[in-house]
Amino acid sequence: MSSFLYQDAKKQILNLISTGQFKPNAKIWNERILAEELGYTRATIKNAINSLVEDNILEKRRGDGTYLVKGALNNAFEIGDDSPNSFTQIMKINQRQAVNRVESFKLIYDDPELAQVFANQDSAFYELCRTRSVNSTVIAVQKSYIPFRLFEDAHRYDFSKMSLYDYMDYQNHKPVNFQTEIETRSLDDNEFVVENIHLDQAKYAYLLFLEYRGFTAKNEMVEYTKSWYNPDFISYKINVKR
Repeated sequence: MSSFLYQDAKKQILNLISTGQFKPNAKIWNERILAEELGYTRATIKNAINSLVEDNILEKRRGDGTYLVKGALNNAFEIGDDSPNSFTQIMKINQRQAVNRVESFKLIYDDPELAQVFANQDSAFYELCRTRSVNSTVIAVQKSYIPFRLFEDAHRYDFSKMSLYDYMDYQNHKPVNFQTEIETRSLDDNEFVVENIHLDQAKYAYLLFLEYRGFTAKNEMVEYTKSWYNPDFISYKINVKR
């Protein structure tokens, strides 16, 4: 798949972040300077910045400019209640070697529980099972489900090398709103977890379990993901509105 230009520009901005060009809570270059330095049009840079804002890596401050989010550089992999940031992006800007491995990718038909999750709008789904590693240590395992109806050609792509969200964006069905549930689960929650997250059961009785549903701007559900995290590598962010 030939990616949109803004995705290439986005990667170059992430490279600037990972090499320390921009500091946490500091203003980044404006669109004109970024366009000149990276060799893109201002429209492409604007789209790249907007995407990084959606990923909670950058933030726009009205009348002031665009800033690198203070918590973007973090020793732990931060997850939040607002959106599941890209694992690869977060590890990259923290200069850590991240590896996504696809353990299985298959088509599922007529699963009543899964169909109910998607409000019985679909009966066929892709199931993508991945392990997410940092420096050869598995820190998370994930099972993601997307409707076959919207993503028929997903089997053509290698999601160990590309972002699932970039693919969904390319198909014009990227989730931007999320419903999230978080809880603890026992280490032996299922075989997939036990086989991939190797922890001392005497020390770790539980894992952090995150379940979220992703919706487009038109409120169409396009993703259901279950994630199990190694507690040594995770911090959790929650925003409380009063």
